[in-house]
Amino acid sequence: MSDASFTARVRRGDVLVGTFLKTPAFHSVEILSRAGLDFAVADGEHAPVTVADIDRMVACSGGWPLLVRVARNDASAIASVLDLGARGVVVPHVRGPEDALAVLEAADFHRGRRGFSPSVRAGGYGTDMPAAYRERADGERVIAVQIEDAEAVEGIDAIAAMEGVDVLFIGPADLALSLGCKPDDPRLAHAIETVAEAGRRHGRTVGIYVGAPEAIAAYRRLGITFFICGSDQSFLLAEARRVKRLADAASHE
Repeated sequence: MSDASFTARVRRGDVLVGTFLKTPAFHSVEILSRAGLDFAVADGEHAPVTVADIDRMVACSGGWPLLVRVARNDASAIASVLDLGARGVVVPHVRGPEDALAVLEAADFHRGRRGFSPSVRAGGYGTDMPAAYRERADGERVIAVQIEDAEAVEGIDAIAAMEGVDVLFIGPADLALSLGCKPDDPRLAHAIETVAEAGRRHGRTVGIYVGAPEAIAAYRRLGITFFICGSDQSFLLAEARRVKRLADAASHE
């Protein structure tokens, strides 16, 4: 699957399932790219994943779509990972249209704010024609803004109306904290539904983090199509626990 095809599938609202990469190792990219997942997100917000790590991870992705969750809504951080060849960014705590515009201005050359160098990996190390590189970069990048604050839910229509935003990505854990409620509180469910409805009104793809694939079906009924499920670390932990449980059972037979 080409990167352009992935971007089209995101914007079209195809059901896509990926995972977070929280271990700063390119080996995880190589392994998980063979598992059939649609994409992965290197987590630069809640894991010790540095720009140097992302550089190696993108280099080993082999065209498998690799996005990066940056630590904050910072123009230099967003542009840097896109220069390295990341297929897109996931930006935390986008609370309103001003935050969303800052993300877009950091990511897109045609808006006139992002610094340009054709010598980066994304530009073929200077081998691509500059104008063609800029057009391709703006056309193929995926911008996911995280909706994880009560303020963002209240103003979700203004965010969803921003041309250039590809995914309204719900962070349920932080959203619950912002709402002052627990994960099973109806207020969180209502907030998620509110975001999903705004996505439908404005033709935006809506995504959400899920801890396990069993949660996907319920969110699909809301029209949510972009899922980040677990992480490389949670996969490793779950399989290790399963092996130990089976081994213990076998030893007592």
